Amino acid sequence: MRIVNIFAYRLFAFHDAGEVDNEYDRLLDLWTDTEYVREFLLANKQDIPKHESIEQYIRYIREDAIAIDEQLITITEEENEKLSYFFQPLHNSEYQVKILSLQKGRQNCLRLYAIKIDDDTFVITGGAIKLPLHHLMIERAHTLKELQKIKKAQDYLRANEIIDEDSFFEFLNNKSHD
Repeated sequence: MRIVNIFAYRLFAFHDAGEVDNEYDRLLDLWTDTEYVREFLLANKQDIPKHESIEQYIRYIREDAIAIDEQLITITEEENEKLSYFFQPLHNSEYQVKILSLQKGRQNCLRLYAIKIDDDTFVITGGAIKLPLHHLMIERAHTLKELQKIKKAQDYLRANEIIDEDSFFEFLNNKSHD
């Protein structure tokens, strides 16, 4: 497990050993892959409202993946924008500042999961397609897996004594010298 910078100074992603891409690139590739999305939707059609078609969702998911990418690029390029405008606490009941807070960014039924290091520094841990008739992460195997991944990533950061931006960048600097 390693942490890589993706396309902006303060936006990072986990890159698991054995994977070709980091989590962010992997997800964008999957979400824009028509066959992958079709297979996912067929396997989870119970979570799609009856009046909606799989073909509509294939189009929505592709458009939403592109919108997430464009939104994050815009945020990271604008001086007055912060990543915390996109990422929000994973649990809606979280209202106070937490060290290594679990976060989600969303665009309709797509979720991008991350850990907040600081107001404008995040590490992406994974993501999921969360369809309208699916509410809690623990209700489906694919979102439960993402919940487990984000908690494992949080544990990894804690084990490496990362508690803020300074300790995070010190950790990354030391890892680059290994």
